[in-house]
Amino acid sequence: MLDRWISFAVIAAVVSSLLSIAVSEVCFGIAILLWVADCWKSREFRLKIPSFTPFLLAFFVAVLISIAFSTDVLGSAPYLKKFIKFLYIFLIFTYLNRERVEFALKALFGVMGISAVYGVLQYFWLWEVNLLHRIEGFMSHWMTFSGQLMLVSVALAGYLLLYRLPFTLAGEEKKSPQEASGGKKWSPLNILPIGAWGMLLALFLFVLVLTQTRNTWLGTLGGLCLLLAVYRVRWLVTGVVLLLVVFLALPSGFKERFYSSFDPTDTTTRVRIELFLTGRNIIVAHPWMGLGPSMVSRHFHDYTGTDEFPSWIYQHLHNNFLHIAAEMGVITLLIWVALWVRLFWDFVGFVRGQASDRFLSCIAMSGVGVLAAFLLAGLFEYNFGDSEILILLLFFITIPYVVHDEQEKGA
Repeated sequence: MLDRWISFAVIAAVVSSLLSIAVSEVCFGIAILLWVADCWKSREFRLKIPSFTPFLLAFFVAVLISIAFSTDVLGSAPYLKKFIKFLYIFLIFTYLNRERVEFALKALFGVMGISAVYGVLQYFWLWEVNLLHRIEGFMSHWMTFSGQLMLVSVALAGYLLLYRLPFTLAGEEKKSPQEASGGKKWSPLNILPIGAWGMLLALFLFVLVLTQTRNTWLGTLGGLCLLLAVYRVRWLVTGVVLLLVVFLALPSGFKERFYSSFDPTDTTTRVRIELFLTGRNIIVAHPWMGLGPSMVSRHFHDYTGTDEFPSWIYQHLHNNFLHIAAEMGVITLLIWVALWVRLFWDFVGFVRGQASDRFLSCIAMSGVGVLAAFLLAGLFEYNFGDSEILILLLFFITIPYVVHDEQEKGA
């Protein structure tokens, strides 16, 4: 009985992160308390360990070492609270199954739809929108809202393309629509739910454009292009053509937002260049252990090349790779990168090893797309430091292991 309640508490924590981080933390706390009660009741430590756990442990140890060598150990120590979020991985892997994974996905898509509709209302009726006051959905910042839209959009695209539509893996012989759908009967009636998922995806992408957040535009395009290439290469070509048509039809303000990315005189571009140079200076001075977690915002003034910009822009370096290396050293960064490489490797292996299981292929390839989107966006934003984004990311990277583990046990 506790298994079911724990699974629903974890799902509630993940889904509610789209609405309120406070509600999400309450649900997560309930899940942890129920897990403790389950361990007490069963008289055993009930946590299943996914195969990539050694990489998580190595990252944890590297962070501990960087804290020990921090310029302010007590100031860096609170960073360890981030690792509480990594309990999501073990709770999801232990208590979710294939059925609950699909339920959680549909709940995420539905709640993200509610948030997206609210974003539309903010843009057209409720707010006076500009670059310094953009739509936020139910979040406190547009970067978080657009990051959520990015991850959920890519996951929904994977669910639609690789599970709901007839699908043939690249290199396989052509299959009939019924065979390509995993033996499910394919009929015109299926168009109705497929159309609903497609309209929801279109809504997400529309609102993502309205956020005017370029790093998530890049991440979403990368993730979607990867999924389209896996589904049908010709669909990728069609998608690129459609993208060009949409871009040409956009109002001039959105085009200028895109063009400003390549303008070295644009203020935001100059800020990114300054942050890159500051991060580089920190890494050169502290290559192995970094300044220590949370120390960039305290000591940036010793490494800047100009006094032109206000201090608040240095709260982080707007780049996952740069920020982690500056605060925790190059060794920690390499371990962090190795974790994602391992996940990519496993997800591709799941698809190749169990290509006949459409849901597993869908979840695994969606994981690849979500990871690609996260890492691409992370070239221009420190999205690893955003709790709401991290919760979604941990969910999407763990559920392929849930489905694969259940499939292996049932084989």
